[in-house]
Amino acid sequence: MRDYLQAQSVEFDDRNIRQSQEARAELLSLTEDLIVPMVVFEDRQVVGFDPAGLDEIVQAFHMSRQ
Repeated sequence: MRDYLQAQSVEFDDRNIRQSQEARAELLSLTEDLIVPMVVFEDRQVVGFDPAGLDEIVQAFHMSRQ
C-alpha cells in the first residue's frame, strides 16, 4: 500500500502499531481491532489492499488539495 500511495502522489504518515503504543491506541479507537494495513483519510477507512477503496481515498486526497 505504501508503494501504491507513493505512486499516486499521496502524502501519508506511516505508523507502526508494533513499535508505538500511541499508534496502537489510535487504531483501536478507530476500529476496535488491530487489523493492518489500514488507511484512513477523513471519514474513509480501507483495510488491506482494496484497489477500489484506495482509489476513492486517492481521489478524495487530491480533491482536498485543490
